[in-house]
Amino acid sequence: MAYIQIKPTDSLFFGSGKPFNAGADSWTDSSFLPNPSVIWGALFSVLYREGKVTVKDKERLYIKNIYLYNEEQTTILVPAPLDIFVDSEGKRYKGEYKDVDFISNYELPVINMVDGVDVKPLENNFIEINSLYEEYCQDNFDDLVLFNFDEVFVADYKIGIKIEKGIAKKNHLYRIDLTQFKKEWSFLIEYESDIVFNQSGILKLGGESKIAHYQKIDKPIGIIDYEDYRDEMIEELKEQNEFKILFKTPVYFKKGWQPQQDGLICVNIGKSIPIGGFDMETKKPKEMKKYIPAGSVLVFSKELGEISFIDEDSESYKGFGSYELLTKG
Repeated sequence: MAYIQIKPTDSLFFGSGKPFNAGADSWTDSSFLPNPSVIWGALFSVLYREGKVTVKDKERLYIKNIYLYNEEQTTILVPAPLDIFVDSEGKRYKGEYKDVDFISNYELPVINMVDGVDVKPLENNFIEINSLYEEYCQDNFDDLVLFNFDEVFVADYKIGIKIEKGIAKKNHLYRIDLTQFKKEWSFLIEYESDIVFNQSGILKLGGESKIAHYQKIDKPIGIIDYEDYRDEMIEELKEQNEFKILFKTPVYFKKGWQPQQDGLICVNIGKSIPIGGFDMETKKPKEMKKYIPAGSVLVFSKELGEISFIDEDSESYKGFGSYELLTKG
């Protein structure tokens, strides 16, 4: 594995995938994190610009993981699991697994929920990767190392107006939400490639092609510790017949929210997100597809064995469908 740190120099705009029409809409839907294909496209464009790849070489750059990275403390973050619940005062709860006979629009035999308390899934939060194993998997929810959006990003926005033939159009004012990293934060990309990146350089990122700096770095200490935890977890799971999947990046399933893998018994998933893109080879827009978001949790009842959760056309080489194998708890 190799690692690249991407440090944006300005606020960024990442579209949500929903169409926007200035005049009909006054506020764009946006995401505070880019889809994996945005990161992949920015890095691939660097290689393409330097003449190291052609448009047919897409899978020669394989993104394995996308993290949030605090370079001062070497902290590594991933989206927090959506089976962590929180009440109106911020207290955290662990859901209980219960067999169900029937719940409207829920098709699985087991549900994960919190009884007797008004709670909701902990959205727009991140968990330190080692805390995922040390606290989350040990049901020590009081000591989870979590970061909310405001601890990593500074929210921003800008106002624009549609211009046609050099003239501002009446009633075509709109707002775009932007995000900007706080000083010590950046993206950390874990990738595989037989092509060598320069030690450092610049790339363009986001809907407005803002400049960001990148540099290759050694494996951070936080990743080294996490890999030890992960290897121990996988050995433990081999002795069990139930396990949990935490998706760290959005994932596409042909069957909507269900993978083709059998044995699924329970899910805690967020609202689906539309993702499309542009195919450099065909020079045509891609079909818009619905992905389940990062942080979604799926539970399976079966031996670990050979698993294949990602559909063939999910473009996993771009970083989609990155996951952790965890105990059910």
